[in-house]
Amino acid sequence: MRINISLFVLFFTFSISFSSFAQLDKVKIEDFVSEHSGFEENEDGEIVPINIKEINKKIRFFVEEQYPNVELTRNIIWDSYTTFLSPSDKFHFHVFIVQVKVHKMVSGENDQIIVRRKQDIERLKYLEVIYNPFTDKITSNFRWFSDDEEFYAQEEENKTKDPDLESLKIANQDQKANIPVFVNEHEGFIEELQIRELSEDEIIPKNVKEINTKIRAFVKSNYSNVEYSRNIIWDNYNTFLSPFDKYHFHTFIVQTKVKDLKRLKYLEVVYNPVTESVNSDFIWIDEDEEFYREDTAQEKTE
Repeated sequence: MRINISLFVLFFTFSISFSSFAQLDKVKIEDFVSEHSGFEENEDGEIVPINIKEINKKIRFFVEEQYPNVELTRNIIWDSYTTFLSPSDKFHFHVFIVQVKVHKMVSGENDQIIVRRKQDIERLKYLEVIYNPFTDKITSNFRWFSDDEEFYAQEEENKTKDPDLESLKIANQDQKANIPVFVNEHEGFIEELQIRELSEDEIIPKNVKEINTKIRAFVKSNYSNVEYSRNIIWDNYNTFLSPFDKYHFHTFIVQTKVKDLKRLKYLEVVYNPVTESVNSDFIWIDEDEEFYREDTAQEKTE
């Protein structure tokens, strides 16, 4: 079951700012391994996270405390699990869809006195909540809008545009990742830390050399104005798991030498471990002499 509630198309129209999950006391890579390993998947492809009953109890309590117009929580549906790993931050979270019975306050007259009373709203309503396994807390940026009689996610100001993962052939692809692959990829980071004796601020993927070779070939064949790729910097690794899709990808920053320009320029590429392919939505804008994400570049020219 998927509920579409307008806003920020990335990840089922729910505005989730990764920066809002940044934590001073960092998550460990082992936590990602443990969380992924805790999922149960049956023959029908239904996925259930670990400790689901305890999480549901927390969600019911949170909804009761935060939304006084909710009469009862009817159903709680696990929607997805996301992880983010980089040298500077690590976080993970579950998204749940909560089906609720809501009332509204209406004005009426009783013995010529205006009174306020509750009136049930017949249709069940839906909101999204986040469960953070690291803090064991529930949060939500969904708010009740009385005029519309609906819950909506509050938009963030100055939110930077995220890549379109479907156009980059990461999300909603026929060839999907699976839970053991997610576990193996995270364990690869741990192996590299141990073999190279690195700190967690120096993490890199286990097959980074092979990926870099693919990235250089991709940039060479897709950006005719680039003379060569000077440095390739691994930036982050993301996983997404839901009943509808499973994918993961690495993001790299490529430092390039562009023809007829002295200053080095940067572009962003993604690597899909499932297809072992590199892609990018960055394009070159002659007027600015810069690479920009395609959507952003189109806005600048309008």
